[in-house]
This record gives sequence, C-alpha cells and structure tokens, in this order.
Amino acid sequence: MTAVGEVFQSTLHHALNIHPTHTAWLRTKGDVMYVQGHYACALKYYVSAAMVSSDFFSLPLPKAIFDDLQYKHMIHCCTKLQNHTQASILHQFLEEPNYSMAFKALGERVCNDSCDTYYPCIWDITLLEFLVHHHTKRGETDCRQYVIRLIGQLELNSNNNEEIQREAASLRKGWFLRAMAKQYL
Repeated sequence: MTAVGEVFQSTLHHALNIHPTHTAWLRTKGDVMYVQGHYACALKYYVSAAMVSSDFFSLPLPKAIFDDLQYKHMIHCCTKLQNHTQASILHQFLEEPNYSMAFKALGERVCNDSCDTYYPCIWDITLLEFLVHHHTKRGETDCRQYVIRLIGQLELNSNNNEEIQREAASLRKGWFLRAMAKQYL
C-alpha cells in the first residue's frame, strides 16, 4: 500500500510542477495533506484551489470544485490549528450551516486567529447575535458594541431582497478568503 501511496504522491507532485494552477490537482493535494494530518498545508492547497477557480475570489466559488465536503475539511483544519473564528466563519459557507458547531467554535477560549478582526466577514445574523450574547456574558462591552454596529449594517438586513443578501455574502466571502490566502499562502 505504501508503494501505491508513494507513486501517487510522486505523480501528484509532478502534475503540480507541470500545471501549478490546475484546481483539481490543488484540491487533491489538499486532501492528501488533510488525510496525513498536515492541516496548515492542506489549507494552503484548498485556498490555492479556491483562489485559482474564482479569479482571486472575485467570482463565486464553483460548486463542482468547492462543495460542502471541502468546506468541512477546511473547518476541521482550522479547528485543529485552533483558528476557531475562521472555522465558525467557514460554517456560513455550508449549504446548511451547523450553528451548534459554529457557536462552539466562537465560544472557545483558546484561539490562535485574530478573533474579532474577522467579525466583518460574518454575514449570518444568527452568528452575529450569538456574538452579542457571548460578549455580553463575558462582560466585554467594547466587543459587544462592535458586533452590534456590524449587525446594524444595511446590507445585512434580513428584509432585503435575495440579491442584496447574496451580494453582501459574496463580498464578505471574498474578504475572508483573501485574508486566508494572505495567512496560508
């Protein structure tokens, strides 16, 4: 079995040397790194695949390349790296967000990412409302006020039509993925 794995790794390495922007190869390399437990490296390849397939995050990510499984892998990687805010933001990318897991991630005390720096990337009002509750419970009034200001943004109003809500989500996805690219690439 190891011989097959070595041949596969060698073939994958050669394929990426020949065509370093091929999204399927980048995604596959990310999957291999994920299975091997190299989570930061897996995120590097996942973010690279996303960047290439979306023209540096200016277009929506194609569902054929980025499905819920990829997002779940990225969430798991972020959790293992204790980047819990990133993990909770990635929960928004899922077809059906897992709020209990997102809330758990946002409630973690040990967090290696820049926590509230990522709050403007949240477009899901449910997550923002949880953050208000969370910061109120902890007595963090400045953070609470910051999140309340974010909730008050006009484009996040739940009464807006679908197009405005989609545009707000798309804009925030781009901000977040560019920040991840800056960190992992």
